Amino acid sequence: MKASQLIVACILCQYLLGAYSFYVWPKPAVISQGSGSGIINPTSFQVTTTSTSNILKRAIQRYSDRLFFPMGQGNPPSGSFALTNLVIAVQFDDEDLQLGVNESYTLTLLSNNSTAEITAVSVFGALRGLETFSQLIDYSDASATYSINCFPTTISDTPRFPWRGLLIDTARHYLDPSTIFRTIDALAYSKFNTLHWHIVDAESFPIVSHTYPNLSAAGAYAPSAIYPQPLVKAIVEYAKERGIRVVPEFDIPGHAYSWGLGYPDLTVSCPSYASNINNIPLNPTLNSTYDMLSQVIPEMASLFYDNYFHIGGDEVVFGCWEDNTEVVNWMNQNGYSATQTLQYFENNLQPIVEGAGKSAVCWEDLYDDGVDVPSNYIIEVWDDQATLQSVVQAGYRAITAYGYYLNNQEPVPGETTSQWVDTWKIMFANDPLDDTNLTPAQMDLVLGGEAAMWGEQVDSVNYDSRVWPRACGVAERLWSPQSDINQSDATNRLIEHRCRLARRGIGAGPIAPDYCSIPYTPYVGNSK
Repeated sequence: MKASQLIVACILCQYLLGAYSFYVWPKPAVISQGSGSGIINPTSFQVTTTSTSNILKRAIQRYSDRLFFPMGQGNPPSGSFALTNLVIAVQFDDEDLQLGVNESYTLTLLSNNSTAEITAVSVFGALRGLETFSQLIDYSDASATYSINCFPTTISDTPRFPWRGLLIDTARHYLDPSTIFRTIDALAYSKFNTLHWHIVDAESFPIVSHTYPNLSAAGAYAPSAIYPQPLVKAIVEYAKERGIRVVPEFDIPGHAYSWGLGYPDLTVSCPSYASNINNIPLNPTLNSTYDMLSQVIPEMASLFYDNYFHIGGDEVVFGCWEDNTEVVNWMNQNGYSATQTLQYFENNLQPIVEGAGKSAVCWEDLYDDGVDVPSNYIIEVWDDQATLQSVVQAGYRAITAYGYYLNNQEPVPGETTSQWVDTWKIMFANDPLDDTNLTPAQMDLVLGGEAAMWGEQVDSVNYDSRVWPRACGVAERLWSPQSDINQSDATNRLIEHRCRLARRGIGAGPIAPDYCSIPYTPYVGNSK
């Protein structure tokens, strides 16, 4: 049977049975489904594994609760085939979560077989399979029963890209820890795998440094608007338990105003540019700047498991350096232009980052500004598709945020409703490899991308509804096959996924008129 016939058959099955079993997000790579149905009794259903991974065992406990909560226990099954077990088999129990970890899985539900199976190469692939299985379960208000429909089902799934992230910005507005924990949960529900934590910026320096304590003491909005190191470690651990890498960003040398609030010598005074704090960079001419970085960066890097450390590099305002007499004199003495001064800074920064055991990620601006970016850096593109193409043609690995800015609220062109929420459609349609003239080897250098929620107009009050479910458009584009472009199908599945997020405690807003039969359940914290 062709893929299109399978989809039609499953949709017909759903229509006849009143089920939503095909409403999986993101759409799996390969799906085969029949027209049978199975009932589940929550009181006796079991999820088991022979894996020794504690991460997987704790995930099974979470999902054992989540599969049927908050919908109630339901009625015992009667008169129908019952699914009683889910068995998970993992080839390797290694719990090291890094870029490129194998997230593939196979989910099998056979007709008249009471046991479903998930097989995966890695623990983190098993987590993705568990999420898919949870999305297959339907609850009937009329009969108060749980079921999985369209038996037999085989899903063979793997993501297209290894880097599928969301950028959160805790500098423009402080995000309370519960918002970050809740966001990590939502990332896992939508099969993202990376939290890009843009921790500091011009407005505030909220993370605590023990080596330079005034960075947060003077640079944070308030003593209550900080992230102590034990909290940071707890966030990183919580994310790992859900298969989410946390990549920190300390954006330098630009956007550094908050660094100078506690240590004024770190930043440059430039009266002509002082009206906009985003113009203020670090002082690249002083040895004390690099002495500070050589202590702060390893200290910060030690809080994060991930091999990658984002060093920013965007929007360095050369005019500020050129407006400072001491910097200009230093540049003249060394025969440096502003670009060469930026190169000098980056040359000093690279061994500090690598000495901390990390590989660097930077924004495309360093590449655009003519800096000789080291070949092992990952370059993050934000400007346009042409820049992405140029970067990988130059031999760099790249991720893209182009087209994925969640602070963009411009409605979809041609949409009569003009609803800003519909920008998810723009993101869903924006494929990193569309309209490119790349060779297969160059395409392999495109590692994926990120939705970006810049924080100027969001805080913990409105965060969920601004991010979710719009970010899900990016999640599917980076996970599902490139041929997955049916917007009508995606709309139907996203309506259901939004309800799913809501009943799991994520304040996701609706994308269309609908009714979530299981209502929104307020977030209850991160106890598990």
